This record gives sequence, C-alpha cells and structure tokens, in this order.
Amino acid sequence: MKTISHFTRRAILVTSIASSVGFATRAADPDRDPAWARAHLKPPMTADETRAFMKRLAQFVFDNHMKRDAKSAQRGMIYEYFWVERKGQPDQFVQGEALDTMHDGAWFGAALVNAYRATGDKFYKEMLTQWMLPFYCKMLNHSDTLFSAKRNDAAPGAHTFNKEHALQEGEKGFVPYWWDDGGSVSLERRGKKQSLSPIQCMDFLAGKPNPEFLLSGYSHGSSNHMAQDLAVMLQQAWLLLKNSNEPRDKELAAEVAEAAKNLHECRMRHFNHIPMCCAAFGLTNGDATELKRIPEQTWLPEDHYRRALYDFKPGERRALPGFADGQQYRYYFGTAKAGGQLPRTLAFKTVYDAFTEPMLYGYYSDDSAAPPGINRFDLHPMNVRDGRLEDYRSDRKGPFKGPRPIGSRMGPQNMICCGWALQALRANPGLWEERYQREFAKDLRVFFDGDPARVELGGLKLALRSTRLALELDCESKCGAVIKVFSRPDGQGSHAVVTVKPDGSATAANDKGEPLCAQSRAAFRFSLPYTVAKEQTAAWANGVEHGRYSIQVGDSTRNFYLASSELQAVKELERELGGGLRTWEGIFNAKGYIPTGLGCHTILPGVTWDKFSDSGGYAHLLSAAAQWLMYLEKKSDWDAQRVLSSAK
Repeated sequence: MKTISHFTRRAILVTSIASSVGFATRAADPDRDPAWARAHLKPPMTADETRAFMKRLAQFVFDNHMKRDAKSAQRGMIYEYFWVERKGQPDQFVQGEALDTMHDGAWFGAALVNAYRATGDKFYKEMLTQWMLPFYCKMLNHSDTLFSAKRNDAAPGAHTFNKEHALQEGEKGFVPYWWDDGGSVSLERRGKKQSLSPIQCMDFLAGKPNPEFLLSGYSHGSSNHMAQDLAVMLQQAWLLLKNSNEPRDKELAAEVAEAAKNLHECRMRHFNHIPMCCAAFGLTNGDATELKRIPEQTWLPEDHYRRALYDFKPGERRALPGFADGQQYRYYFGTAKAGGQLPRTLAFKTVYDAFTEPMLYGYYSDDSAAPPGINRFDLHPMNVRDGRLEDYRSDRKGPFKGPRPIGSRMGPQNMICCGWALQALRANPGLWEERYQREFAKDLRVFFDGDPARVELGGLKLALRSTRLALELDCESKCGAVIKVFSRPDGQGSHAVVTVKPDGSATAANDKGEPLCAQSRAAFRFSLPYTVAKEQTAAWANGVEHGRYSIQVGDSTRNFYLASSELQAVKELERELGGGLRTWEGIFNAKGYIPTGLGCHTILPGVTWDKFSDSGGYAHLLSAAAQWLMYLEKKSDWDAQRVLSSAK
C-alpha cells in the first residue's frame, strides 16, 4: 500500500511523462505535427507554468470570444466559434442554429470559478461576475419578456421543436440555443446559401437583405443537455458568492439562486427531474427534497468503455464518447448531495471513468500512440460494435482519407476528471482496490502489465497476466492440455478454447468454433489478443479494468479479477492530465488558438472545423489546469468548494 505522501511526492518529482500505460509503443506518425504530438515528452508543468497557461487561455477568450459591447443585450456572451482568419470581419463569429451555442459559455463560467479557487487571482472572478453571470442571469430570470414563441420566421418546412426543446410563451428559465443582434453568422444558412432559417426561430432580418447571413433574433429551442451545463455554472458560482461580504456579490448570489430555480422549473415543464438541475436548485434554494432526488452511486463501473467492451448487447452499436459532460454532472451533483464531501463510491467512479474513458481512443490508435489529452472530435462519430471498433486509425477512414479527427472537448474534459481522480486517490489510498477487496477477494487477482498471477487447475500450473491488447498465458504441460478462458465468472459467457500441444505450440478457437489469433511467444507461452485488438480474427472476450472472468482446465474452474494496480492508475492519470496540458499547450503554440478539431471535415465550402477557435476547449483546459494546480499543491477541489462557500 502506498502512502498519501508517496502520491504527492511522485507528482512533484516526476520528470517525464512519456508513454501510455498498457498500449504498445508505436512509431511516430507523419500525419501528426511533431511540434505538438511530442510536447508531452517535456516535464509536466510546474505550478507557475500552470498559472501562466491558465491566464493565457482565459485572456484569449476575453479578448477574442466575449461580446463586450456595452450597448448590446448580449454583453458578456461567449461566442462558441471564432473564425480566426476572419477576425474583424462580419463573419468572425459563427453560430450553429442547431447547436447548444450557449453551453460553452456556461462551461467557461464554471471554469472561471475553478480557476479562481485554484489561484485566488481576481481576474477570473471579475470576468465571471462583471461579464458572464449578469448575461446568463438576465436570460434565466427574464426570458418571459426577452423571448416570445408567437412568431416563427423560419423557412417553410423548417424543423420545429418538440416539448423538450420548444420555447413556451411567457416562461422563465429558458436559454435559447442562440441569441444575437447581428454580431454573428448562421453556419447552416451560410452553408446552404439560404436566407431563412432551416430551424424554428425569431429572425429580425427575415425579409430584409442579408447577404452575410447574419443572426439577429433568437432560437425557439433549448435542451436538457444545455440545462445541465447551465446548472453546473450556477451551482459553482453560487458557492463562490454566497458568503461574500461584498454587496454586489450578495445581490448576484441571490440572482443566481433565482436563476437556478427558474431553470429547474423550466425543465420540469419541458421534461422532468434532472439530477444536475435538482442539485443546483436544491443547493442554492435550500430545498433538501430536491437534493434527495439525486441518485446514490454504487461500486459498479458503467462507463462508455465498459459498455462498449464488456457489457454490450450483441449487434448493438456503441459510440466512443465525444465529451465528458456526464462525468462532470455526476461529480457536481454528487458533491452537492453529500454537502461538499466526496463519497467513496463517487470517488471510485470518478477515478474509474477518468482512467478508462481515454482507452477506447487508445485502441483506435493502432498505428501511432495517442498523445495524452487527445481524443475524438465530438461532431465526427466513432463506434464500437460487438466489442470491436468499426475501424482503426490505420484504416484511414477519416476526412480526406486520413485518420478520424480529434477534438478539443473529450480529451480536455476528461483531463478535468483526471485531476479529481488524482486528488481522490491521494485522499483515499487503497480506493482503487476497494471494490475487489469488498466483493471479490476470493477471485485470483490478475494485473495489467504486472507480475503473472499463478494458479494450478486440473493438475496444470498456469501463470496469467494481461496487456491492454491480449491475455498472456504460461503453462507447464508434458502431454498437452485444453484451457478455456471465459468472458464471465463461473465458466459463463463467450470464451476461447486453447489447445496446447505436447511440443508447446497452441491453437485457439472461440465457443462458435471460429479460429482465433493466438501468438506463441515461446514453448508453452502464448498471447491471446482480445476481441478489440485489430489482429484478432473472431470475437471471444475483452480484458477491461475491474472485469471478472474465469479459466477452466477439465472440471476445475477459477474466477479471476483483472485490473491495473493503484500505482499504475496514478501514473496514467498523471500522464493524461500533466502530459495532456503539455499537448494542448503545444497545439496552442502551433496554431495560435485552441481549435474545435484537427484533421476535420469541411463545414463551409473550403473551410474545415480546424479553422475555428472553440471557447469550450479553453473552458475545459482552464478547469483541467486548475485541477492539476490543486493536485500539485496538495489541495482537493471538493474541499476548496467547502472552504470558499463558508469563507466570511
């Protein structure tokens, strides 16, 4: 068992974060820019470097994404997309009428709270309280007079919104997908060269010349998804402001509480109880009943990674995650329910998801290891079916016959969760092993990339270990043997049948009789690639973190439990967050901005998503850097919430 001081000391003294734990080292890739793809090989950021990077991120958004016109009703709004090459032109800000444009501003507001907590720098608080919160509170508390559903200026046959999404006349708590006074252009209309909107809206320029396809009006749509993003910002902002002695802070805290109430009531009209909205409302308005609605967490892992590789239904397509919103919602509503504490079950799930969610993209990157902090582009789907990716990076199924594009959401968002996970493991040594010790201690413990676990079954001595891509077996037999490895405990589930010959060679097939790829490493030593490995020819099982399996020789069966060591988990989390910050610093240096994506498809004629600076990317990187700084300085986010919320 490693001590708390061990984990802290390791984070401070680590000098290089070089290779991904568990995935084989892969050659350099000519499709990636070496200037940023290798940036993570530098030592991780120091506290001072982290502070400087945070300020650089926030300042860019303030200078380039924020609407600061004092005469505009949208003063304080953060535009989602800034077309860098068109700076100063009418089309420098691009908004998707079908996208939750307002949500990036909400995430940036939450990031400013995180940055202020981590640094104490008033710049972040002032940007939040003087610009952003007044804008969002205006919408949430006065949407009944700001927006009307009586008039629809969209094109004939345009998309109309359903009950979840559609503005209801006279309601408070409604934040539209977009709202502007001519300061941005419509992505959809510009692409289609269409003067009227293809989506239900109020358009003050309808019927007037509008060659630039400017947006002046507001959408009639919103969403449950965006409501949860708003709730995170409101909850965090209220905790920051509620006990301030400054009169304006007190007024703003009351406005935020009113906004959380209106948001919750709006979603109740449109949908039902949503845990994140219940948390923000219950916390800010002292409603214990709403906080009780928030679900308790369990020790059962259930993220995208596990559902894609282990708990899938045959034939069902599972998407690789495009963002980590759900992980953040759970952390924020879970800590709200627990009064600012981090329950052990919530801590475990935070660690599990932060550690494992990037692995799906790691499996995809079969020909070049993904740099830390890098993941898929959220507007370009990638899927898994029957425990196997539908294509791999070497297949070049992405735009322009290249790899599938990467984005600035999933990678940076998961980096935030890595920070919480590292803080949780430092505060709770042994947490990673607790599920095994509590429920499955009789199982044989097998490690990823660890020493072999030894067992004797049916008179046969076996040694088991696993890499990310294959189960490795050693056996001692003079007359051959048949070994079955099952995808579930107690000899259940799909399985591999390994026939070991007297000369030490082996063949394998699955339970359907289909041949499996089995790679001999030496006599009586072989590697059995998992279903997800590209070289595997048929399905049998995947090795996942905290997965349960069984091995059988003759009539003897032994369950085994597969997971990395806690130290391995810490190492990879440090790499993903500390190295990820270096990766994105390298991208920022190379591009001059944080792009929506890299290697993307076109969104306008001759224009790819790569050309747009994305305020969401800055928001998530700012929060991630704040969590790294707290980790370096031996602090924890949940404690900082309590300290700031109770400070006089």
